Amino acid sequence: MRYTTALTYTDRPSKAAYIADKYRAILGASVLDVGCDQKHLQPLLPKDAAYTGVDLGPPADVIVNLDKEDLPFAAGAFETVIAADVLEHLDRLHHVFDRLCTIARSRVIIALPNPLRSLLLALHEGTGGENLKFYGLPTEPPDDRHRWFFGYNEAERFLRERGSKHGMVIEQVDAHERGLPPITGANGRNLAASPNAAHGTIWCVLVHAGASRV
Repeated sequence: MRYTTALTYTDRPSKAAYIADKYRAILGASVLDVGCDQKHLQPLLPKDAAYTGVDLGPPADVIVNLDKEDLPFAAGAFETVIAADVLEHLDRLHHVFDRLCTIARSRVIIALPNPLRSLLLALHEGTGGENLKFYGLPTEPPDDRHRWFFGYNEAERFLRERGSKHGMVIEQVDAHERGLPPITGANGRNLAASPNAAHGTIWCVLVHAGASRV
């Protein structure tokens, strides 16, 4: 694979380190970080990289509610656009994804969790699928939730086919987590053998056809 790292992550700061190390070859120019949280990624980039962070509130450089407002950037404004674990929170997922592809001059880095794997893990651990973060039905309205439920294969197909509408192709796609305990389905089939269920968060780099290769 072109983009690799030995790092893993368990929270937002370690995820920023994962991104900075894995994708360092394409993070040296102008970077738009959509869903930047506390801008953990910014200090990890090269000193000459132009960074802009977008989120719902400070310390983001640009404050935008993506389900109500458009990203206020021109086509090709940034060399690389990042949206890591963002799109699944949005009703306007398709529209925002389209805008990311338009704003990026070269590449878009997308991360999407695999909720199918999360459900299967919860069932295997004996929780009955209860208390699924972002997907359950809590007594009180949650501050945040995911709007979409899908597997790894469907996420990859969405990225490939929707990206192609903007002249983008998948340069690399891989999973952060892999594997499930054996889960027996009909006819004794091991459901955990399917990448659709067993692969975790999908990380994808989309590149415009005319962009330079690293």
